[in-house]
Amino acid sequence: MTKYLLLLGHRMTRIFPILLFIGLAWGQKTIAVFDFSNNGLSNNEVSTLTDRLRTELVNVSEFKVVERSKIDDILKEQKFQLSGCVDECLLEIGKMLGANEIIIGSFGKVGNIFTISARIVDAESGEVMQAISYDSDYSVENLLKFGMRDCAYRLMGKKPPVIRDFSIKKQIIRLSLGYSLYLLVLGILPP
Repeated sequence: MTKYLLLLGHRMTRIFPILLFIGLAWGQKTIAVFDFSNNGLSNNEVSTLTDRLRTELVNVSEFKVVERSKIDDILKEQKFQLSGCVDECLLEIGKMLGANEIIIGSFGKVGNIFTISARIVDAESGEVMQAISYDSDYSVENLLKFGMRDCAYRLMGKKPPVIRDFSIKKQIIRLSLGYSLYLLVLGILPP
């Protein structure tokens, strides 16, 4: 019985990519989001931000998004390592996954600015279809809460929804300016 299951499993690994390809040919487009390169953040932060981008893409796009575990399975099966994998290698993996397009990019920190650079690349031709960048003066937390959603919208060519920033410092400045203007109008505060 075990021998039969192993043989069946071996055959399925050969048949699965063919079935995936046939299914994708008639279905909606598929996109694979590879882990972004890290330029100054922790590995956990990069992994979390990349996962959030996948989630946001599922919410805002018409694409099917390849699950990260499927990418890892192909990497293990083909004995690829992302650390030494350049764009051509990622395109090849994207094709193996049945993806029409892949998303690659980087997260970084320069001084106090956190930045994202991302691009959608056609898996067949290697042509860059869309490229975006996003900067946050505040924190990596803001990248997670606001930046990844904004990036997902912009990668899909959509306008992101407006999100009000309720920074405490900005609110205090607005309140003091408003109060000063109020006192000026009343004539209590000299000009």
